[in-house]
Amino acid sequence: MKKQGFVVLRKKTKIVELTDEKRKEEFGEVEEITSRDVGATQANLAKITLYDADYLHSHKKAEETYICVDGIGEIYLNGQILDFTPGTRVIIRPGTLHAARPKEILRKLVFWCISSPPFNPKDDYYDPKGRDW
Repeated sequence: MKKQGFVVLRKKTKIVELTDEKRKEEFGEVEEITSRDVGATQANLAKITLYDADYLHSHKKAEETYICVDGIGEIYLNGQILDFTPGTRVIIRPGTLHAARPKEILRKLVFWCISSPPFNPKDDYYDPKGRDW
């Protein structure tokens, strides 16, 4: 049986809570607009909402593009901390240690994340610093 050349999605998107098991707290959520689970084979799109710092991490194969859409934040890129504000676009190459966080207490940071190839948890490396950056 031959695959169709397209996938049409009409169902509600999947939302994954981001939790810190050690601190027993939720620090954000990922809304999976497209993913491997729904048939994306070359790239995926997610809407990320953070209420606190994300884990420092990198990917062996995936390149990501972050596009800030709401909130005032910071992004960690291989030891540098830069402002991450609406309209800022960041291309994150494989192997780059990175994370984002809102800059203001009790505020959220919202950004789009485009990943190619699509997100795969086996591609993640988590830095021992965790969310303390």
